[in-house]
This record gives sequence, C-alpha cells and structure tokens, in this order.
Amino acid sequence: MRNKFLIIIGLLSIVLFITNPNQEDYSNWVGEQMKKDQNALIEIGVDLAVVPYVKENTTRDNWYLFSIYKTEIWDGKEVVAIGAFNQFILDQKEVSGKVDE
Repeated sequence: MRNKFLIIIGLLSIVLFITNPNQEDYSNWVGEQMKKDQNALIEIGVDLAVVPYVKENTTRDNWYLFSIYKTEIWDGKEVVAIGAFNQFILDQKEVSGKVDE
C-alpha cells in the first residue's frame, strides 16, 4: 500500500513538473483573458501593448511543480497568479494588494 502511494505521488510530481507553465505561457494567457468578448481593434491593442507590458512587469517564482507569477500594474498594485497543469488561477485576495516599494 505504501509503495502504491509513493508511486502515485511520484507520477503526480512528474506531471506537475512537465506541465508547469513558463512566463511566455502566462503572458499569453493574460492577453487571452483580456481579449474575451472584445472586438478586433481591442484584440490588436492587447497583443501590441498588454502582452509586452505583462512580460516586462512580471516576476516568476518557479517551484518546479508550480509557479507563482506577480505582475506589477499601475498605482502600485500587483496581480498574483498560480500556474500548474498548464492552467492559471488568479489569487483574488492579492489583486488589490500594494507592491513593496
């Protein structure tokens, strides 16, 4: 029984490691979220302005099985997202927090 548990934990760790999204994936995900239900002009603006801004203003804490992304936005605020299994989850508590200066 213990060996089966260790095998499952090992396989899960391997899957998490392989599907840990990189910073490029995160920037593209943010752009896709902003383009939902928008017109073509806004989609072009997102691709030209937002995605490069996110790339330049995001730090990634890579924990190998998952990553934590912190994007500094205007007014000293930051958006925090967790990436795992090629997916991202926004930390709603952190969206309105202040960035340390």
